[in-house]
Order: sequence, then structure tokens, then C-alpha cells
Amino acid sequence: MFEVMTQFKEAIHSAGIKPPEKIEDDGRLHRFSTNGKNGNVAGWYILHGDGIPAGCFGDWRTGITQYWRANIGRKLTLQEECDYKKKMEFIALKREAEERKRQAGARERAMTLFEKAIVVSNDHPYLKEKSIKAYGARDYKGTLVVPIYIDEILHSLQFISPNGSKHFLPGGRVNGGYFTIGKPEDSICVCEGYATGASIFEATGHSVAIAFNAGNLESVARFLRQKYPNVQLIICADDDIATEGNPGITKARKAALRVGGLLAIPDFGNNRPQGVSDFNDLYRCAGIEVVKRCINNAKEQINQKDLTTNGNETIKSAVELICGTDLEPKPIHWIWNNWLAAGKFHILAGAPGTGKTTIALNLAATITRGGQWPDGTKSELGSVLIWSGEDDPKDTLLPRLLAQGADRSRIFFISNVNENNKQRSFDPSKDIDKLREQALKISDVRLIIVDPVVNAVSGDSHKNVEVRRDLQPLVELGERLQTVVLGISHFTKETAGRDPLERVTGSIAFGALARVVLATAKITDNNGQSKRLFVRAKSNNGPDGGGFNYTIEHISLTGYNGVCTSKVVWGESVDGTARELLIDTNDQWNSDDRSALIEAQDFLKAELADGPLSQKEIERRAKNVGIKSATLRRAKSALGIEANRHGFGAGSTWEWHLPSKVITLSKDAHTQNVVIFDGNDHLRLKNIQSKESQTFND
Repeated sequence: MFEVMTQFKEAIHSAGIKPPEKIEDDGRLHRFSTNGKNGNVAGWYILHGDGIPAGCFGDWRTGITQYWRANIGRKLTLQEECDYKKKMEFIALKREAEERKRQAGARERAMTLFEKAIVVSNDHPYLKEKSIKAYGARDYKGTLVVPIYIDEILHSLQFISPNGSKHFLPGGRVNGGYFTIGKPEDSICVCEGYATGASIFEATGHSVAIAFNAGNLESVARFLRQKYPNVQLIICADDDIATEGNPGITKARKAALRVGGLLAIPDFGNNRPQGVSDFNDLYRCAGIEVVKRCINNAKEQINQKDLTTNGNETIKSAVELICGTDLEPKPIHWIWNNWLAAGKFHILAGAPGTGKTTIALNLAATITRGGQWPDGTKSELGSVLIWSGEDDPKDTLLPRLLAQGADRSRIFFISNVNENNKQRSFDPSKDIDKLREQALKISDVRLIIVDPVVNAVSGDSHKNVEVRRDLQPLVELGERLQTVVLGISHFTKETAGRDPLERVTGSIAFGALARVVLATAKITDNNGQSKRLFVRAKSNNGPDGGGFNYTIEHISLTGYNGVCTSKVVWGESVDGTARELLIDTNDQWNSDDRSALIEAQDFLKAELADGPLSQKEIERRAKNVGIKSATLRRAKSALGIEANRHGFGAGSTWEWHLPSKVITLSKDAHTQNVVIFDGNDHLRLKNIQSKESQTFND
């Protein structure tokens, strides 16, 4: 174990973080000081010592996060790889939950402290020492307070004491955060520190974005490039000549390359004073005109090979690349394992009357109470945003949510947009940024429902290019918030029997852009019995196929006189591809199918003659004799075989058993079910469902 601790400490040190003296391998999150100062607990780590030692560590102040696994001197076995993956998923969830909790608390403290702070005087000792003015900073008990914004929302604060020492609000997010001076116009200068930014603004009049440290320059520059695509970005470096590797220039040059910006470096000349490095130092020792000249002389960071000639015109052409060393592998964050992936776009499609909206609201209700999924696993707790263009929240959506146990305090309906004191409808092509701001205030949004998703497409929903263009803001919203985005759609008429992805109404881009596609259906077996299926038609990040039976129950909402609504009741799990599962005997039935069904019925009667068997065992035996999963299920339904669940949660199992008595009628070679009441045989009547109201089901 000593060697493991040594490896783990060396990994922390290699990431540029000072490791703690003592390491605990108990799987809990531990905090530590990264600079040796009391009260600094920006460093953190999680280490699991059991099995293959693995963990994660980082620095909340700088945004560093790295996953780690011990070098045991050999290749892992398949089981060890599986165990390691599960451990990493657990670590990631724990780290992200802790980080969200810390950052949410820090946001509240930041707003409270900044409101208490007063307008700072230009006579503040730090401002006088740096020969600058107060541009938006405030004074809190003699300390200069600089706000840190992300997407125009206050996330944290930087405190600068009169003697120049600096620290950030504990737990606050700094990575990607910045503070601006001036209004962005033709150019934006991006720099590290507040005094540096104030000096550049006074010298040039250009808007300035202060990134607070060299490691944050690229994140801020990337955000600004996305927000202001036509503005010239000038990355203003600190010249850390006395520090190994000169991180000020190295990080600034990298940021300039990544965003196609210019690089400005302070020029102190041949008689450079000791201890100077940034543009504020240059401002104080050489004057405002020298600073202005350095910024105006900023150079484009591009190689000659990136230039091409078109006639007499030289054209810059560059492809933005991300080096693998700048990325860290991370597991998929599943809200529902292998079904709902955080940060990914999903589609839920089905024919009218199959209960798509009710199922979506069931998923929402489960998340809001941290409830149990149909497979017995537990949901991560969170809030839900719902944008519906078809149903009223008061008489349709909220009753269905309450009927399914939703915590209404975690449900938020997207309504109108207030613009210049006028109300207008929410428009995803224009209002996603505004929605993101509201979602960040909630802080724990885990699901966004868009019903129907075609409402997010302003162009032609049958054209791939227009669908991809209009859905991209929703896709990016999910990525930025790390939440599930679930768009609801219909199946196109007369497409039964085709691949479910091809059945989604509109362009194939709906199914292609979604990372997970879910489908609902009401199918009728050969015995005339109708049933509902919820299946997984596609998954880019996990297994596809499989699903669950479900029913829709119509109820009166307790405590609300006259309010009738519907809810989902989940049944047993089913296996097979989505296409197999969604076969409807009303649409597809021929002699080959019939022969296969009879063979499957005979198989089930023989296997279950001596008593119940587990579903998995039956499916295994059926596969061994060449019976397809879909055929096996149709035979099960035709025989009236019952399934009972044993146990709770993920460890529960289903058992199949024959009904009281089974006979075969020769008239059509279809099995009919017979049950015994008081010693008399009666044919079980086919359960022909009445047509249900689409208002309740969708």
C-alpha cells in the first residue's frame, strides 16, 4: 500500500498540485491545502484502496481534475476492468455531486458578500500602489472584491488585500469565469490579473476580460470567441521570465492559437527591472504609451504553412485541433443507467395513444423524488424543466406528475419570455441562453423535456440540415448543463415493421442526432390481446434493445376534486431488439410466423410443465433451440403465461409459470387459455381493450 500512496502522491505532484502529507484510501472525498496556507482547501482527492487502487484528484481553484489508477505491473483481467469502470463511475458521481454542492453554496455566499460590499474609493491602498482606478470592484471591510462571472451569472469572488495578497472565495468556481472592464466592441483584451486589466483598459480603451490566472486564459478566450465570433481577441501575457517554463507566455500563446487571436507580450527593453512581469508593471515603470504600443503590436500566432494564396490575396486557413494531452477521459454520467445519459440529447417516439408524454412525466417524477426506475435501480435526485407546446400545465401536465409521485417543488414549466416589458412565446432559436441562465439558478436540473421536439425546429423538419441546425442549441444546452434533454416525437403512419429509427416523424436527423432513442408502442398479439412496450431503439453510449411492459391507469387525483388524470404502471422487463419487440401481429402475420409460434408454445408448455422457471433461464433455453425472443414472447402471451417478480431492486428476478390449465383447439391451431372456477372449465375471454382517450395517453 505504501507504493500505491507514493504513486498517487507523485501523480498529484505531476499535475502541478502540492499533495497532502497524509493520504486516506477510504473512498471518501478529502480536501487539502494546495499552497500551504491555512484555510485553503481547494485541493481534493478520492482514493479507493480496495481491489485495483484507483482515485481522482484536483484543485477547485484552478479547475484541474484528473483520474488515476495504480500501476500494478500487469494488464487487468476482464473482471478487473469492469470493476475499475464501475469504481470510476462512482468516483465521478461523488466528485461532481460535491463540486455542484460547493459551487452552489459559493454562489449564494458570493451574492451576499458582493451586495454587502460598498463602492471602492480610488484611494484604496492597492489601487494607489498599482496606479489604477476602480472599475466595478468593491470594498468589503478594507479588502478589494472583484466579481467572477460565468455566462453573466455571479459565481465567485476574488479578494485582494491592501498589501496585494489574493485569494478566491472557498468553493467558488473560477475555471471559465472572468470579469470585464469596458463594453466589447471591435477588440477584447484577455489577461490574467485585475491590475493588469485596468492598466490595459486605461492605455487602449479596449474592453478587457480578466481571467485571474494563466491556466484560465484559454477557457475564457474560447467562451468569448463563441459569444463574439467577429471580435478580435488579444491575449495579453504575463512574462513570467523567472518561473520555469514561463507559464504566462506559454498559456497565453496556446490560448491565442486556439481562438485565432493575437498575442501581446510586455516589452521591458534591455534594462528590465527586477521582479516585473505584467502590463501593470510595464505601465508603472515605462508609461501608458509603451503599454499601448505593445498591445497595438500584438502578433498573430500562426505558421507560414497555414497561409494559402488565392491570386494576389493571402488567405489564412486553419483547423482548430484539440491535443489529447489537453483532455481527460471520463465516464458517461447516467441519470438512469444505460437509459438516460446526462449531457446527451434523447428522442422518445411512438404512435399516438401510446402514452409518450405520460411516460416522459413518469421519468420526470422519478427524478424529482430520487425514486426507483423500472429496473429497480435508484434515480439521482434533481429538478426538471418542461417545455410543452401541446398540453396545459394546470389541467394535464401537473396532475399527471402528481399522480406519479413528483415533488412539485422540483418541477419548472418553461413559459413565456419577458422582453422589454412585453410577453412573447419562448423561441429556442433565440432564447436558449436565457433558459440556461435560469437553469443555472436552479443548479440541479437533471432533465429537460421538449414536447413535441419538432416545435424546436423553425425550418423544414424533413430536411437534415435544417433539423440539425435548429436542434443544435438544445444539444449544446444539455452539454453545458450536463442534463438529459428528452425530445418527444411521433411515429410516421404506415411504417410498422420498419426499423424504429426510420419511423420517427420528419428527417432522419432527429434519430441520428440523438444519442439515445426510446420508443413506445401498443401491439396486439395473435390472441387479440393488446399490450404496451417501452423499448430502447438506439444508444451510442451503452447497450441498445430491451425494454419494459407498462400499462396506463386512469385515476382521480386524490385531494383535487374533479381532477382526472393518468399514470404509468411498469411491468416486467423484456429482451430483444427494438424491431423484434415492436412487431404487431395485426401488421405482420404469415404461415412461417404461425409455425414458429406453435413451436414456441410447445416449447414453453414442455419447459414449464414441472413448475415455474426464471425468465432468464427460459430465454437461455429458447435461444439454444433456435427460438427468437420476439416469438417466445408472443407464445407466452398466447398461452396466458403469468410472470411474478421476486425480490426488490436490482437483484429482483421474474419467474414464468403456466396458467391453471392449457388446452389446444384444433380449429385454428392457436392455444386458448382455460381457467377453473368452482370446478367448471371456462374459456378465458380475450381482453379486448376499449380505445383509450389520447388526452390521457399522450
